[in-house]
Amino acid sequence: MKYARLLLISALAGLTLTACNDFLDELPDDRIEIDKVEKVEALLASAYPADSYVRLAELASDNVDDLNGDLNGNYDRFSEQCYRWQEITESDNENAAMVWQGHYAAIASANHALQAIDELGGVEASDELRALRGEALLCRAYSHFILTNLFCLNYSKTHSESDVGIPYITEPESTLHPHYERPSVAEDYRLIEKDLLEGLQLMSDVIYTNPRYHFNSKAAYTFASRFYLFYQQPEKVIEYSTKALGDNPSALMRDYDAMQSMPTDNMQPRAMQYVSVNDQANFLLLPVISDDAFYFQGYSTGGRFNTNHYIGQAELFFATPWAPETQAAAEAQSIFRFYWFYSQVYDKFLLPKTPYFFEEINPNNHTGYYRTVVVALKAEEAVLNRAEAYAVLGQNDKALADINIWTNSFIVDSVTYVSGGHYNWDPFEYVVEYSTEKVPRDLTMESIHKWHHKYDYYTPDRPLPRKHLNPEWLQLTEGSDQECLLQTILLLRRLEFLHEGMRWFDIKRYGMKIYRREINAALNMLTLTDSMEYRDPRQAIQLPFEVRGAGLQPNPRPVETSPELVKWPAGSEMIEFKKK
Repeated sequence: MKYARLLLISALAGLTLTACNDFLDELPDDRIEIDKVEKVEALLASAYPADSYVRLAELASDNVDDLNGDLNGNYDRFSEQCYRWQEITESDNENAAMVWQGHYAAIASANHALQAIDELGGVEASDELRALRGEALLCRAYSHFILTNLFCLNYSKTHSESDVGIPYITEPESTLHPHYERPSVAEDYRLIEKDLLEGLQLMSDVIYTNPRYHFNSKAAYTFASRFYLFYQQPEKVIEYSTKALGDNPSALMRDYDAMQSMPTDNMQPRAMQYVSVNDQANFLLLPVISDDAFYFQGYSTGGRFNTNHYIGQAELFFATPWAPETQAAAEAQSIFRFYWFYSQVYDKFLLPKTPYFFEEINPNNHTGYYRTVVVALKAEEAVLNRAEAYAVLGQNDKALADINIWTNSFIVDSVTYVSGGHYNWDPFEYVVEYSTEKVPRDLTMESIHKWHHKYDYYTPDRPLPRKHLNPEWLQLTEGSDQECLLQTILLLRRLEFLHEGMRWFDIKRYGMKIYRREINAALNMLTLTDSMEYRDPRQAIQLPFEVRGAGLQPNPRPVETSPELVKWPAGSEMIEFKKK
């Protein structure tokens, strides 16, 4: 918001300059003249978006249900609009207008930096300017990529030449009311790729004091692997993921041991450790204005539309390929090195990865902004991107190797559980007996097929971890090695990116049909209120009304209909287990 106001002030001041330039010899405002390398470097700090798209995408995905409907007052209208795939009209730090504005403000900073670099002599002038140009191009590509995938339909070789994209801005704005047209999604992808490839050639790690807050090489290569994953070019995904991971990817996986000694009744220390600059898995960290920590920690905030016990139990943590053989060990559910939290009061199933910080703006009345840190790019993503690319190409052994790099980081090697007990008479006491069982965290095609065929495909009345996949860019045979591998990788990605918004993009890429369900606290009643098919126009989030009011073409919308509500008989159980 501050940056946007500065842009407006600068634009208005520019009008004054035009009217009075006969007698003014200097700038009539406080804009900084970017005439030194150090100033370019400082400007690029604002070329990273300061607003988070996470809640916008996360609440639109299938990681969320409507718990208790209108009886649950723990929600806000913005979250409900996200959940119901409606136009976002409510004000919020994370709403569509803020995300749009924040990412274009970052693009504006990148463009001003690129202009200043040219005026200072360009990439030939110094190695530092060369590297700064690379960073600016990567920043510009990144923000355009996020906006394209939020406000447009996913990339499609069949449809993207005609699907409407978002304006791709490559020059600093010089007029008060510039007019922009929306190119196609395909054209956006071509321009993103152009900036990305040039940025990769120019970047250098040596210029950064705090590289994890900049597009260092590992972050840049991981972004490239994500871009080509969405662009449906698996060979390039493998190329850039390998560059990001180096010769020993296992050494870059997250240090979960650092979290083990932290308290389990307070998410904040573990969340702060998750975003630590000292964790080798964190390639790019983005400080953003956001109160998402209250949605994705153990507070009542956001309790109605969230990842509840039902989803965590049926689709995520309780239905994995790694469950030990004995029922007692399986019930222990301690196979994850990443400690998950379940708030029974608010029925939230949470991973502690979203810390909160308060920036005090007015010390007199203690007002300001809540902030958090988003792990925008990380080692786990590079591994999972590459595993998916190998699976798409039919290189199953290599896909399995990457899958197991991830599982050996995320899953423990054994679990200890209470297996019984006995009484001692002298002294009189009850002695608890424990057993330890090995967890089969190294997956094979045999174990993946076993898990795959253990469950049927998801239906809204019987939610299970596997959904029908309908990617138009890939011919899949259900039950084949390739489909089983991709189902496994999509589960891993859903676990890894919980509360990060990535699941929404995976749903779009793989053509999964998702539903909107209202459930009650006993998990024994279901009302279907809506569903979404592949390429539903609502998968392109509607442009903010402020932007449309300025003349930009809106996203198409489906014909308004009144969805038929499908209700299960009261008291009927949807699955074989219920919340205790």
